Amino acid sequence: MTQISCYNKACSKGGTYTEADNGPDSCQHHPGHPVFHEGYKYWSCCTKKTSDFTEFLNTPGCAKGEHNPVKAPEPEKKAPDVVPDDDQPKLMKQAAPDVVLDRPSSDAPKRDLKVIVATMFKAEIERYKKKLSEESANGDADNNEIKVGAPCKHNACDAKYVSENSNNKPCLFHPGTPVFHEGYKFWSCCTKRTSDFDEFLKQVGCETGRHEWTRPSEVSQKKSTCRYDWHQTGKFTTITIYSKLPDPDNCVVKVNATAISITVVFNGGLHTFELDLVLDGVIVPEESSVEYMKSKVEIKMRKRDAFRWPRLEYIPNN
Repeated sequence: MTQISCYNKACSKGGTYTEADNGPDSCQHHPGHPVFHEGYKYWSCCTKKTSDFTEFLNTPGCAKGEHNPVKAPEPEKKAPDVVPDDDQPKLMKQAAPDVVLDRPSSDAPKRDLKVIVATMFKAEIERYKKKLSEESANGDADNNEIKVGAPCKHNACDAKYVSENSNNKPCLFHPGTPVFHEGYKFWSCCTKRTSDFDEFLKQVGCETGRHEWTRPSEVSQKKSTCRYDWHQTGKFTTITIYSKLPDPDNCVVKVNATAISITVVFNGGLHTFELDLVLDGVIVPEESSVEYMKSKVEIKMRKRDAFRWPRLEYIPNN
């Protein structure tokens, strides 16, 4: 029978159905929209929040109804507001100079950034680690047992565990992280970008491997996804990484004048987020810093040249 595409968000039938199977309660879905705020992912129609992207994608729909064969129109893109010249900060109005300034090599040795962290925040991290340790000690022995119906934890893989034979099928997934920037959605491991969230979710993985049915134990850190963004002023460019309870003692942020390497250990040491970038502009490492807060990490980089960066990452001229 002809398969019809369903455009309800998080359709319980995997986004397709037949006319014969379409009834009043055939489609379990989310009538709301996805929300990404301060490191948390959730549906506007639900109250369940999570910092794990895969867990967010597997959140069952909170409403039932008929399948929807009509794709919602894309939101109209508004033209950016024009700010009068007199209202713009002078440094941000300046264009890059005609003279090309020296650009230090991104392969130069990196140094640790100055760390800023509140004493009370450190105490909160220790309390959270102790709580996780107690929960682990009191947990049952079946934590590592794979339950039937458990989804694969890899990004973009929609396979579910049925039996040992489920391991015989290859896992097609995205090893990178989801990036949401300036209205676009894409995976850091791919080049395909889209402004449509449903289209982003349907992007087929770019790497093949084995399924991961269970979450790693506390001992082994899991490479995780974090939402990050950036903004700038005349003097500074700031990268914000949204992560729950980052651990300053185990996080590492190293920079040179044109590159940055970031490792954020968060959620009581259970998760790790890594990011390496060659920066579009040049910074002054000794006047830059990283600040750890309850739900985010802010990396404040002092610009060497007081000009607006057109982008965060450097794109060499071909």
